Amino acid sequence: MNYLPPTRLVIFALIGCSTVATDQPDRINVFPRDTDPQARTFVEREFLQIIAVTESPAWRPTVTLEHIGRGWVGATYGPWDIRIETSLVQTAMTNEAALWALRRTIAHEIGHAMSGHRFTTTARQQGSELEADAKGIEYFKRLGWSCKLWVDNFARGLKRGNNIDAEHDSKASYDQAQRLCPTV
Repeated sequence: MNYLPPTRLVIFALIGCSTVATDQPDRINVFPRDTDPQARTFVEREFLQIIAVTESPAWRPTVTLEHIGRGWVGATYGPWDIRIETSLVQTAMTNEAALWALRRTIAHEIGHAMSGHRFTTTARQQGSELEADAKGIEYFKRLGWSCKLWVDNFARGLKRGNNIDAEHDSKASYDQAQRLCPTV
């Protein structure tokens, strides 16, 4: 049998236990690959801080920045595949209101992924949207962020009298947000 000499064993042990900072953040795959490095780092940071308070803090999705259409700013296509509207990310990098809208979108889409929702005609039902909102609101609370943003967002949708589509019911979302954020 070949054994490692004791000095090599010690070296491997020290390398494995190294506490030296590598300046490499915990990574999330962000597509397209040629995304501006500043935007990539921004997206990773925003996702990771919310993921840290989920049911699965080690989970790492693939995030694609793209134009989604249909009036949506985010979509979850499977347990590892989240799409975010590019223009929302770009605006959020310089605008605080857009930053909070992005965080709400990320929390909502992570809520879909944590609930096992997939983007299909049958899966995108109002109950799934409400469940994703409830999880997103819970993540905000765990981070110490105000969930008033959720209530205000749904109130604006109600005031405009619009729903993005049949699955996104502003009245049901508003009622749920008020119930989950009673101090607002």
